[in-house]
Amino acid sequence: MKKIVFYIVLSSIMSSIITIAAYKQYAKEETSLFPLFPYNRKTSSLEKTKLTSLNSSSLVSSAGLPDFTRVVSKTIDAVVNVKNYSKKYNNQFDPFDFFFGFPDDFGNGRGRKPQRNDIPGLHGSGVIISPDGYIVTNNHVIKDAEKIEITLSDQRTYKAKLIGTDSSTDIALLKIDEKNLPFIYFSDSNKVQVGEWVLAIGNPFDLNSTVTAGIISAKNRSLGILRGETQSAIESFFQTDAAVNPGNSGGALINANGELIGINTAISSASGNFIGYSFAAPSNLVAKVIQDIKKYGTVQRAYLGVRGMDLSRTEYLKAYNKETHQNIKSQQGFLIGEIFEKSGASDAGLKKGDIIKSIDGKPIQNVADLSFIVGTKYPGDKVKVNIIRNRQKKTFNVILKDLQGRTKIRTKEEITPSELLGAIFEPLSSEYKKDFGIAYGIRIIEIRTGRLSAIGLEEGDIILSINGEKMKKPNDVDRVLKKYSGDVTIKSIKQNGQVYIAGFEMN
Repeated sequence: MKKIVFYIVLSSIMSSIITIAAYKQYAKEETSLFPLFPYNRKTSSLEKTKLTSLNSSSLVSSAGLPDFTRVVSKTIDAVVNVKNYSKKYNNQFDPFDFFFGFPDDFGNGRGRKPQRNDIPGLHGSGVIISPDGYIVTNNHVIKDAEKIEITLSDQRTYKAKLIGTDSSTDIALLKIDEKNLPFIYFSDSNKVQVGEWVLAIGNPFDLNSTVTAGIISAKNRSLGILRGETQSAIESFFQTDAAVNPGNSGGALINANGELIGINTAISSASGNFIGYSFAAPSNLVAKVIQDIKKYGTVQRAYLGVRGMDLSRTEYLKAYNKETHQNIKSQQGFLIGEIFEKSGASDAGLKKGDIIKSIDGKPIQNVADLSFIVGTKYPGDKVKVNIIRNRQKKTFNVILKDLQGRTKIRTKEEITPSELLGAIFEPLSSEYKKDFGIAYGIRIIEIRTGRLSAIGLEEGDIILSINGEKMKKPNDVDRVLKKYSGDVTIKSIKQNGQVYIAGFEMN
């Protein structure tokens, strides 16, 4: 009898030890979050760091229903109101307001033309991502801003400095001069699953600190909304049913642990108001972009060097089959329709007609998958591309390049001002001088993601002066801006003959 009791007691003790050990290991896994600039370019993922996380039991109320009160209390103060002071948006109604933001004077004085820039034309949201005042928001929220104002949840206001923007992902990085601010940590968006709970925090219709809840409805959505901004757009949005309205743009999409998994970017609606779906840029892509802006001054973007279409788009596939006399079936994958010369894809031996099935072992279901995976890489990174060619599986090792065909990361010092501006110029011909009645200027013949596209300049526009100095030849740009830091003023003539003055900060 004593032996039986002894074994029972021993068994209980061992069981308790195992349970405690298992719990500690579980708790260790649960407390793995992701800090501000943790992006690892070798693995294209976020590095882990340990912080205190919420216990999953705190997400359920006594009635057994979801309870996000603790999650909200630890994150809501890190979401701010971003006001865009711009004559452009005060003087006219921007059709993208319906999709992206909400003009303060909508429905009340529409069409009036204030003569000053102290009235905000657009407002949106932003997320504090470090205690020393770095804030991430959408590029469209601060586009063309002459002044950016940040209002915290406690109503303190600050003038924000624009650190950099990326129109390809619609992301912008701001900075305010303050310390010990509340902030939200990044989470690994690759681990987000369809069906999990999420919260959207922002300032819809200028209603500060608004929280809505929903679930991840889908992943890797490509909407085509950034194509008008740049041809190198990267769209791979989370789709959620958390209510997001104009003014939420740039706000936080967080998971049930209070970690940042996305930046709310757009809603799908004909009226401009929420009707069931909203979309957010995933945190891994956002982290890569803001780390590049902070470290290099510009996004270090890699390209595969292909153009093509989703094989899930049956209507386009039918047209392609008819044109090429083929019988390719609808399937998951990306059909290469064009290979760019001297690109990584061309060098590796990829060809028109190849079907990309995976990159680095990650399935390619559509163009959103392709753009996201490549968009988190750097020039010089090697990727393994699995394709189908003539019904045969093949594997290629591709070295990614930037748009100029380079395979190395370059520091701020190595990047010329013209490259930061994101444009190629040509001297102004006598014909253009005569047509516009001017004696000097340089014409933009190609524009990419950069400072000029961010302030609204386009191919064909003529730059007359930079910081008051006349532009007569393309290298005048680098001469004036080399080693320059501070406010830059660009005076230009648009293709319709309108004189356009805009600026940005060079740092």
